[in-house]
Amino acid sequence: MSSIGTTISGMTGRGSIRHNNRDFTAANVDRERSEQNIVFVNEDLKQVYHELFDKALETYNAGKKKTRDKIPDYYEHIRQSKQEKLFHEAIFQIGNLSDCGCGSEGGQRAAEALTEFAETFRERNPHLRVFNMVLHMDEATPHLHVDFVPVATEQTRGLSTRVSMKQALKQQGFTGLGRKQTEWKAWMDREKDALTEIAQQHEFEIISLGSNRRHMDLPEYKAAIQQADAVQEQVAAAEQEVTDLQEQKAELEQEMKSLSGTVRALKAAERVRVDFDTIRPEKTLTGAIKGVTVEEVKQLKAVAMRGAMAEQTVTGLKKENAALEKENAALQKKVPSVMDRLKEAEQRNRLESQNRHLWNENEELKEALEEERNFSDRLLEGIDRVLDMLEQHLPTQLRHLIDKARELLPEHQTYRQEQQRDRGHSWGDMSL
Repeated sequence: MSSIGTTISGMTGRGSIRHNNRDFTAANVDRERSEQNIVFVNEDLKQVYHELFDKALETYNAGKKKTRDKIPDYYEHIRQSKQEKLFHEAIFQIGNLSDCGCGSEGGQRAAEALTEFAETFRERNPHLRVFNMVLHMDEATPHLHVDFVPVATEQTRGLSTRVSMKQALKQQGFTGLGRKQTEWKAWMDREKDALTEIAQQHEFEIISLGSNRRHMDLPEYKAAIQQADAVQEQVAAAEQEVTDLQEQKAELEQEMKSLSGTVRALKAAERVRVDFDTIRPEKTLTGAIKGVTVEEVKQLKAVAMRGAMAEQTVTGLKKENAALEKENAALQKKVPSVMDRLKEAEQRNRLESQNRHLWNENEELKEALEEERNFSDRLLEGIDRVLDMLEQHLPTQLRHLIDKARELLPEHQTYRQEQQRDRGHSWGDMSL
């Protein structure tokens, strides 16, 4: 029995470099399998920016007379930009948990295909400077994270070499046709096609709505594939969301620990004050203070100011700490919800896969049954015509044997109806 096929996924990632490089380990990661991950590229992003743009930046600044018009640091310039991002991430995957789970035979073949895809990525994309590329083998399914800087060259606006996703993809031959067909979508479709070709070389039968796969024109099958792809996208998105939430939680916990240490330090500083027992002020008859030196007054003033500042700082920290605790509590509630959604999506994915498999088997059984029926038809037709011929040529005393033979033949409704309708005609009007 042939398999129902495997899907190809390509999606936009959130670009969590710490997660990709396992500087931070999320709950859905199996640490015992992290050593199986393959790191193709791991470079410092700031250093890559210097490599790519320093020369163009120097030329740009040289043409500016006013200091305010110059760009001191291109990395910071893009980081604060509202038009461009420091980098982009794409995630690629073959199959899902049901057919390409990590540790399975399908998962191993998927990893080999993704490895080949990763090794050819930069050749296909000369304007996408990859600085981080990792194949994860320690989660549910093998998948590839590609993080890159889009580099547009020979530009007339701004730097001659600058960050621009639109222009970088345009220089690679991708043109946007509106919201439904952007440069990014056109590029992603091309990359998915490239991954499909590689996957097919690794003995995967890829499901694609535009392919020549048998039964692909059936509305039920199209709907099943579309739904399965949607579920797979939901699973990947939920997994990424869980990862991001876990990372946010860890960062908040670290920040809360840091704040707690600051509060303790302030409280300790507040306890360091002048020995007030040594200061014994007395009032004169006119209400003035005697017995207090100028230095002691200065110390009292300094202590009072430090106390006021410490109190104000502690109050602010307490408020900030309370806000962090509230945010952390919200995250704690959100993580189980996302995990439930992830489990639900995975279950739906398994059910959809089983349903598609059963549907395909049913179609193949129908075809086999129809072939058996056609063969039976042809066989019965041949036997019946032979009996007709014998009936015409046997002596009258032997023709009762023909009737007994016909009684022994199995009934085939379609052919029997036609045969009864044609009874009395010669055998195909053929001469013997």
